[in-house]
Amino acid sequence: MSEDLEERVEDLEGRVAELEALLEDSTDSTVNYDDRDEAVIDHLEPGEPVKITRLHKLYRRHTDIRADDTLKQRVRGLVSGPDFRIARAGEILYDPDGGEQR
Repeated sequence: MSEDLEERVEDLEGRVAELEALLEDSTDSTVNYDDRDEAVIDHLEPGEPVKITRLHKLYRRHTDIRADDTLKQRVRGLVSGPDFRIARAGEILYDPDGGEQR
């Protein structure tokens, strides 16, 4: 019985180590944006407040997205990511390094 118990403990310790490694990878990894989002992000300066209306214009100018509903969804999805935070009403801040949080 003790061999079964030792094997089981080893198995569980291995599983815990795998889960911990997965958690580390998920918190340390960067966000993978698609080509359209990247086209917009390329025109943003880290730390500079950007009006939401400018994001709409950037999507229109630098991607194939034209429909208003799609633009709203794309902007909403982009700014809800971890690299963005609210600057002021109607403005967001591109903060890829995490900057100082209030």
